Amino acid sequence: MKSTVFVVLCIVSLWCATSSAPDVEGDVWGTWTQENSPYAVLGQIRVPPGSTLVIEPGVLVSFKGHYRFVVDSLATLLAIGTEDDSIYFTAEDSIEGWHGIRFFDADADCHISYCRLEYGRALREGEGRRGGAIYCYYSSPTITHNTIRRNSAYLSGGAIYCMESNSIISDNTFSGNAVNGGRGGAIHCYFSNPAIVDNVMVENRASSLGGAIYCYYSSPLIERNVISGNTADKGGGIACYQYCSPAIVCNVIYGNRAGNKGGGVYFYSCDLQIRNTILWDNDSPDGPQIYIDNCYLRVAYCDVQGGWPGWLCIDADPMFVDPYKEDFHLRWRSPCIDRGDQYLTDPDGTRLDIGAFYFDQSVDAIVELYPHKTPIVIEHQGGDVMFDGWLFNFSGHRSKADVWSYLFSPELGRYGPIQLYEGVRIPVDSLGIDEMVHWVPQCAPEGDYVFVAYIGQYPSTIVDSSYFYFTKEGEIVGVPSDWTEDNLPVEYALFQNYPNPFNATTRINYQLPVDAHVKLEVYNLLSQKVATLVDGKQEAGYKSVTWDGSSVSSGLYFYKLTAGDFTETRRMMLVK
Repeated sequence: MKSTVFVVLCIVSLWCATSSAPDVEGDVWGTWTQENSPYAVLGQIRVPPGSTLVIEPGVLVSFKGHYRFVVDSLATLLAIGTEDDSIYFTAEDSIEGWHGIRFFDADADCHISYCRLEYGRALREGEGRRGGAIYCYYSSPTITHNTIRRNSAYLSGGAIYCMESNSIISDNTFSGNAVNGGRGGAIHCYFSNPAIVDNVMVENRASSLGGAIYCYYSSPLIERNVISGNTADKGGGIACYQYCSPAIVCNVIYGNRAGNKGGGVYFYSCDLQIRNTILWDNDSPDGPQIYIDNCYLRVAYCDVQGGWPGWLCIDADPMFVDPYKEDFHLRWRSPCIDRGDQYLTDPDGTRLDIGAFYFDQSVDAIVELYPHKTPIVIEHQGGDVMFDGWLFNFSGHRSKADVWSYLFSPELGRYGPIQLYEGVRIPVDSLGIDEMVHWVPQCAPEGDYVFVAYIGQYPSTIVDSSYFYFTKEGEIVGVPSDWTEDNLPVEYALFQNYPNPFNATTRINYQLPVDAHVKLEVYNLLSQKVATLVDGKQEAGYKSVTWDGSSVSSGLYFYKLTAGDFTETRRMMLVK
């Protein structure tokens, strides 16, 4: 919310001077407001039958023990944040955790959106060991645009457990969720037919079946998801067992691992279809991409590593933009472009592409960088990075666009623009320059770098980008600003801290177009200042500060930059 966040925090601080944040337990209904946040949960809470609880954007719900949040019969929970102002559900003790949101025959209008749910634990015998963050029993809440991370269950559904549930589960990020003794590292479907669409599911795990998704007697729609880096004994990405009829459509299932069978997907006694999906670089001793047993299987228009004889499949590198950085968009030369179902089209009007993301051929041009060698290592004394740069035009007519480049460095954050070419005229077909050179001087800090080129309308609209990596060796010699003084930023900016969440140090990068008096301060949720990182005159350039939060408790913090007439505030999460 930029500078307005600080104003809101000041208002909250004045309120807190005469009152305390609300403690809640027992039955709850009505509205929880940002002004009264945080809400401290001291025991089990319940939205009673027929009642409604509304949780506003920006609210922090902190569980002080392993307590449930029950939404009872025909009760309604509306926890709807915004893209800029999430709702947080977390636990004061991340090891003990809290016992998740439990829907029991709840109203169909329940909605959890733009929330962050973390440290839900369904591990204790007798308390329910399914659904670490969300448990749906004869309930179908809408679950969209959430970050669901580091939750766990003992039996089923590290993040979400569905029983007789037909929820919409879309546009969420599932990461680091786990099932310690069972199935469905992120989602478990039991007699349920949810729509699992447009999610990113990375590094979840199950000890038995389905590192990301497990289905039993269920027929979910699993469409346009990225399922990567998950692990299980069987079905590193997806496992379906007994009388399931899932539709697995337009997914990327990449880099998952199974200790036994089905690195990508595992199916037993099912009737299923896999369509327009990429199965690539999964691993298992038996069936690295797909393992099937007693199934009726239809595979069509897919890219399956190792091939799939008798089906409409290809066996070629899908050419992702950067799978190691979890960017599974297709590059323009990908064999998956225009290779999907011949009767369906992408939003750009071309034949359907294979995978979770289509390649937009309606843009006037894309940019591609081709480094001359990889890996690129610059020695201590400095050296050249050599590459070819090309623009490709798909429009069928001459076009015009801006092209510019940035460097992302370990000490300075974003540096640039290094080059800015405005109004470049691009002929039909392509325009390229070979043997372009970027000099990396001796005074550049050691570490890993990213060189990025953009095309669009500078600086507001990015149509496409391309990048490559290089490494600078040796100790830092000289002042890093010596390198940047001829490439000063054109605007003030405060960037998201990295890493985030963090424990216990994080780096904050910002930039100054002119010399200015700078203040960089850190505040807690009560708008109390906990640290002053910068307070003084600074020269124009790219700046970086490290904050060590080891002396403060876990939780949500805000960092505020004031420079001249510029003010901006961002959030960060400290996790210990």
